[in-house]
Amino acid sequence: MRAFSILSVALVSLMLSGCVTKVITAPFRAAGTVVETAVDATTQSQSEREEDLGRKVLADRKKQRDLCLDEAQNKQERRNCKDAYNRDD
Repeated sequence: MRAFSILSVALVSLMLSGCVTKVITAPFRAAGTVVETAVDATTQSQSEREEDLGRKVLADRKKQRDLCLDEAQNKQERRNCKDAYNRDD
């Protein structure tokens, strides 16, 4: 009877060893994934920098165009503003 209980404990521990390993290593794997995601979120590629710069330039041009349109006295000046800021430079 004693041999049976020792054998059953040994078998159960062998069967659960994979589960215990997964439970123990899971937090470390999750932490590694979080760190990788955080690093990805804080770094910026060259193309992302160029896109941000392009958005900023377009926003500045739109502000300048809007200011020009606000200061325009007549229809011809407004047309000149639109033509000046809608060109592809």
